[in-house]
This record gives sequence, structure tokens and C-alpha cells, in this order.
Amino acid sequence: MKFTKDQGSEITIRQIENNRIKIGNNYINHSCIVTSEEILGKWDKKNADVTTYNDLEFILEKKPDILIFGTGKKAVLPNRNLVFDLAKKNIGLEVMTTAAACRTFNILISEDRSPIAILIL
Repeated sequence: MKFTKDQGSEITIRQIENNRIKIGNNYINHSCIVTSEEILGKWDKKNADVTTYNDLEFILEKKPDILIFGTGKKAVLPNRNLVFDLAKKNIGLEVMTTAAACRTFNILISEDRSPIAILIL
């Protein structure tokens, strides 16, 4: 599923449940990638502890100032090399539970920042 603000759906995370996230008026029942402008689609790759820079290249084309990685119900330490590779590109990385990532994403977009969130259910 891909929708944007132009299609009348606000990109604000309104609710998170066990197996779905409500973004705007739409429920997403899979892990996904969200920007302040659109839902990019499914995230069917690995969690933050084994994700590499190469796994994120297509996301980073959107030029976020920060990448928020929601790791599910438990926090996971990110891949050390990923942290370094993103820092070299001046992109911050925050890794936290998915519920915390949703709250952080909403705060950042309210501040007119350009985050991208990977949200694992």
C-alpha cells in the first residue's frame, strides 16, 4: 500500500496494535517504511542488528535527516557498521521499540523535520 498526503491521508501515526499500525485513516498490517510525505511500502528485510547500509540505499535516496528504526516489541542494538556508515553521510540513526519509534516520528514531523521510519511489527 502506498499513499501520500496529496491523496487526502495525513501521514501521522495514530495507533499501534499487535499486528497493525494506523497511519492517517488507513491500517497497515505489515512492517513498513514511512516518510513525512508517504508510506514507501513494506519492510521485509532484517532487523536493525543485521541491517547494512546497502539494505537502506533505496530509502536514503529520499535524503532523511534522521532514520528511526522501530524494532518491534523489544529494543535491538543496531549494527555497528550501519551506525558509522550513516554518520559518514550525516544521517542520524535512532533505534527503539516500534511504539517509541511511532511517537518519535510524530514529534519529528510536527517539528518539520524529515525523518524516515522503518517500523517492524
